[in-house]
Amino acid sequence: MTKLHTSVAALQLVERGFVTLEEDVSDLIPSFAKQKILTGFTDDGTPTFRKRKKPVTLRHLLTHSAGAGYPFLHESLHKFVQWKKLSKEAGTVDELFDTPLLYEPGEGFLYGSAADRVGQVIEKLTGQSLEEYMREHIWEPLGMDSTTFFPEQHPHIQARRVPMTFSADGKSPAAENPDAPTFTTFLREPFGGQGLFASMRDHGKLLHSLLVDDGKVLNRETAAMMFRPQLSSASKRDLLDKMQNPWWVVGDFPPTGEYDWGLASILIDGDSHPYRRNGALAWYGAANTFWFIDREAGVCGVFGTQVLPPFNSRIKPLIKAFEEETYRRVGKL
Repeated sequence: MTKLHTSVAALQLVERGFVTLEEDVSDLIPSFAKQKILTGFTDDGTPTFRKRKKPVTLRHLLTHSAGAGYPFLHESLHKFVQWKKLSKEAGTVDELFDTPLLYEPGEGFLYGSAADRVGQVIEKLTGQSLEEYMREHIWEPLGMDSTTFFPEQHPHIQARRVPMTFSADGKSPAAENPDAPTFTTFLREPFGGQGLFASMRDHGKLLHSLLVDDGKVLNRETAAMMFRPQLSSASKRDLLDKMQNPWWVVGDFPPTGEYDWGLASILIDGDSHPYRRNGALAWYGAANTFWFIDREAGVCGVFGTQVLPPFNSRIKPLIKAFEEETYRRVGKL
């Protein structure tokens, strides 16, 4: 659930005048800016490309409409990674996500590594590591003393780490496997899209701050933007198409046709959902974790497990039950 923290950090820089949502940030992320658009593969498996024509903006990156994907979620990117022989043990953003774009910025939607590029933008603009910036501007102001990218550097956090468990088929019992790599095993720097370690209580403090709009991390005008639709018409069509079969999502997202993307996560964009209100935000983490903020209903929540891989079929109904019960207890269901 790292991406929420990264989104808040980026919006802090917007409200402080470091960057706008609309300006081209290509110069701040040269390794990303050099990427071409993948157009296909020749008969012998060699990828083909064309040059990107449109600028990359912070809004594109925050809304996953910049064209960057995850190889494990997209067949063409997976094929490219195999062709280029990219190492699964890559430890930096540039190494791990040295992959092409799949469409022009603003012309599609693809959940992926764009948030990791937002992290690079933050570091470039502030001269601080993502860890340093978030600690100073998010975690300390909210009293989040159990959050870090590097738990081994913080004994009081390291001592409380819960072992990761694995359920390969999503049906068998989850079991510990200390030798199995996770999404953080090889990382050597903070990633804007993955890698944070935190207690559920700590993450809940950030959710609650945004729910009650207390101004501790974002002013009210900036925070409000997070809860408004941000996608272009083309990107929204692509998102809605992908939400018809949301196998790539943790949590319950029925095919209501009422989704957009805010500046942090998926956005409920209508009134057809059984209990989520229009403007609610919700999203997930790879270890089958989940969070939500519904300002109209006055609720937020975070659900945590330590189970890989994502999309566990036994955990999805548990998340749904937890979210529904949260609404029920405050009389909003």
